[in-house]
Amino acid sequence: MIYGARPVAVAVAAALALIACSGGLKSDAPAVQAWRLEPPAPAAPVATASGTEAPSGPRAATLQVLRPLAAPGLDTERIALRQADHSLSYYAANRWAERAPELVQALAIDTLRAAGRYRAVEPEGVPFAYDETLQIELRDFQADYSGEGAPQVRVALDCTLGRRSDRAVLATFRLEGSAAAAADRMSAIVAAFDAALGAALDGLPARLDGVNR
Repeated sequence: MIYGARPVAVAVAAALALIACSGGLKSDAPAVQAWRLEPPAPAAPVATASGTEAPSGPRAATLQVLRPLAAPGLDTERIALRQADHSLSYYAANRWAERAPELVQALAIDTLRAAGRYRAVEPEGVPFAYDETLQIELRDFQADYSGEGAPQVRVALDCTLGRRSDRAVLATFRLEGSAAAAADRMSAIVAAFDAALGAALDGLPARLDGVNR
């Protein structure tokens, strides 16, 4: 799929102005802009490891997507960036609409639901029985300024698929995506996050289809 052809991320509502209630005085703190990302478009059916095309209909199995784990510094609503000296920092006056793990979890669920490969895909906390569980860990989810000019956004997700009945690990794999920001401004950087995360999640349904159960 050509991921860059779909709409880029959009800002959530208006900026969150910090206004003091008492006396109507405005704070000197800058407004904070909140951003969300869009799920990737459903991928076309792909061949499985045996060379045959993955079946188009849903399996009878149900899947629970757990809240993702995160590498140090990434379990936050702040938008992370990596400096040229490899230090981790964050953009000022900008944040995700929710913490990064919840953002990735929601988009992973949207991606798997759109693919239609499971009878049901839900987060933890929904009171149903599940056949399989998916644990994701955010290893990279930041804009990388180690090069020159606008940053390169890098996303890496370590995934573990397990069977609920006997807690057996069925598969472990890594999904990766990267995208260069068109400019060193926030809207372009968020669009690059959108493309990089979408490229990583685009491969998720096929990797789960290829698991030997």
